[in-house]
Amino acid sequence: MDPKLLFCLPQGDELFNPLNTLFIQMGCILVFSQLFYLLLKPCGQAAPVAQILAGIVLSPVLLSRIPKVKEFFLQKDAADYYSFFSFVLRTSFMFLIGLEFDIQFMRRNFKKVSVITLSSFMACGLLSLALVYILTALLQIKEDYLTLFMTLFVTLSNTSSPVALRSIADWKLNTSEIGRLTLSCALFIELSDVVIYTLVIASISKSMIGSIFLFIFATGALILLNKFLAAWLPKRNPKEKYLSKAETLVFIIFLLIIAVTIESYDVNSSVSVFTIGIMVPRQGKTHRTLVQRLSYPIHEFVLPVYFGYMGFRFSITALTKRYYIGLVIIVILALAGKLIGVICACMYLKIPKKYWLFLPTVLSVKGHVGLLLLDANYSKKKWWTTTIHDMMLASLVVTTLVSGVLASLLLKAREKDFAHQKTSLESHDTHEELRVLSCVYGARHARGTISLISSLSGSHGASKPFTALLMHLVPLPKKRKSSELLYHEHGDDVGNVHGDDEFGTNDGLEINDSIDSFAKDSKLLIQQVKLVTKMLNMHVEICNATEDLRVSIVFLPFHKHQRIDGKTTNDGETFRQMNRDVLRHAPCSVGIFVDRNITGFHQPHGFDSVQHVAALFFGGPDDREALALCRWLANNTLIHLTIIQFVSEDTQTESPVGNTTTQDNNDVLIEVAGRDQTEHEADRSFLEEFHNRFVTTGQVGFMEKRVSDGPHTLTILREIGEMYSLFVVGKSRGDSPMTVRLKDWEECPELGTVGDFLASSLDVNASVLVVQRQRHSHDNFLDD
Repeated sequence: MDPKLLFCLPQGDELFNPLNTLFIQMGCILVFSQLFYLLLKPCGQAAPVAQILAGIVLSPVLLSRIPKVKEFFLQKDAADYYSFFSFVLRTSFMFLIGLEFDIQFMRRNFKKVSVITLSSFMACGLLSLALVYILTALLQIKEDYLTLFMTLFVTLSNTSSPVALRSIADWKLNTSEIGRLTLSCALFIELSDVVIYTLVIASISKSMIGSIFLFIFATGALILLNKFLAAWLPKRNPKEKYLSKAETLVFIIFLLIIAVTIESYDVNSSVSVFTIGIMVPRQGKTHRTLVQRLSYPIHEFVLPVYFGYMGFRFSITALTKRYYIGLVIIVILALAGKLIGVICACMYLKIPKKYWLFLPTVLSVKGHVGLLLLDANYSKKKWWTTTIHDMMLASLVVTTLVSGVLASLLLKAREKDFAHQKTSLESHDTHEELRVLSCVYGARHARGTISLISSLSGSHGASKPFTALLMHLVPLPKKRKSSELLYHEHGDDVGNVHGDDEFGTNDGLEINDSIDSFAKDSKLLIQQVKLVTKMLNMHVEICNATEDLRVSIVFLPFHKHQRIDGKTTNDGETFRQMNRDVLRHAPCSVGIFVDRNITGFHQPHGFDSVQHVAALFFGGPDDREALALCRWLANNTLIHLTIIQFVSEDTQTESPVGNTTTQDNNDVLIEVAGRDQTEHEADRSFLEEFHNRFVTTGQVGFMEKRVSDGPHTLTILREIGEMYSLFVVGKSRGDSPMTVRLKDWEECPELGTVGDFLASSLDVNASVLVVQRQRHSHDNFLDD
């Protein structure tokens, strides 16, 4: 072969060849897409809309109508180059989608996803039958109605998971329940379309059936090979944070080989590539490396170029009036099919009405699968012409733009319905997903935090939905002038383009090892997040992250730690002030964890010994929040939980399981002992509910301690200090007679009076978790 052809060098007097122009076109798409994104972002439009518009600007509809531009971009053999690079881009982002896919959410919501998909297919299938009748008359098609129906069915029912993924991420809904449900539905619909279409074409051609079974076998073999490599490669360099680039390239090469082989037989490889990605073991260095190396280039380069290329193929110059009519009908029926099918499914599944329009609108976006199936199997479609191809492709682009704009308008009009609902744990049902964010500065904090996560996650095989996120806090050195925030989600150092690996590298490696070891024992995955910023701004970014990640509670490490000799050492007042600032501004509940890792609480998973935990209840919103958190501890068989209620000797307090007969006003005034009657009723009601659910069934122990004043309370706490490995207590409880005079010895007001004593007393060797309910959820908050 001519070396010039091999390396795509210009021939003769030509300054450019198709490969050169391809790269220039990519650059133009990136520039125009960024420009459109800056213009449309204030209107709430997602990035895919801007990127498709950028492609349309360069398409034959606009700039490429100019002869010189058309000659430059649409050279001879350019289609082959575009097709190959489109394949490479598609393979890379489908593999990444598989790597990042939330399997646990899909398992919990498989019924919802399958019902929505089936209902959508039924509605689109019925409309496709009507559309076949309309188009055969309109376009005078006289044969091969089955492939026409399949093409129209895919066009109407297809949903582009990359477009939905990018849009949901731009709207910051990727951690919300509705956002993840939308992504799961989009992916399920897309892959189902590929499978259905491939099987129909295979049944027509007869010759493809054997090849499909061969590809299934090859995909399974590569999955097994990846599992072996994922376990073996990290052992070669255990002290390295990531796999080497050469080792990463091995996975990519194997992936491209099988994808090219499948595509060479005119079969779509998206399902195989996605399956290979989803089957890569989630715990360990291999998965973390692949996500870290692929995430940034794919989200910032691959997807914008791919969406732009979709817009670049938009061409309506050859369409006549009847084809324009067909285009409009297809767009309307595509939107109508999703609207009817998804709303019927939402009614059946009892999904809240506020999501009924948003869900089908986002699921109407079209993308690469529609394009691929339109371009595939020309020989099997006897009715196929370039004009029909342009009409179908234009319908995909127009439908995507219309649905993207409508979805953003819906979000803007009903912003409160999609915002993070700031509810307390007290009102959080244990059957709903609990999302916790644990902040650590280093490996020492990580070990204690993992123990806490382990206890909250429940026993092995527990079906309670639980998502744990661990945020590695890395304070920027004071000498660094930039106040730039380095914040990465879904994998440590995802998209590391700011060079933040120079910060916290050694601690990061130890944290990774601790998480990997825990995941191997417990089968529970902990998502990692890294935050690198100045200490002065740390609390602001943590508060922002709690909203972005939609967590119910955030855990912070105490600013003192236990040394090997059992004594405590102060880590610095800056860490203490950061905790105080988070307590003051956090939009969710906050827990400060005093980890006595030597004498206190240890990780339940991996050990047979039962951990004894005590929840101290004096009354008030913070104590109720602490007790609400204990509902998740109660579901762990390796945790023996005891509720200790402190009652003033001067009051006549009802037992939580006693009758609820109304007392005289004088008795009520004595009973509340200076606290608001409403708060007392809330305490009594919550305790009674907790008692009936957990104590009467034997899951949780209960005892009552009567005390006269603060010193008497301290005496009781000293007596039980050696009996438990962890104390859970609320921060504030107002001017309670049971804690009077305790503030005279208070060292750390951010822990509250009881929490401060437990954290500082030499008579207590247990770890302590102090819980504060989110501030907006109650008015009687005592400032630090």
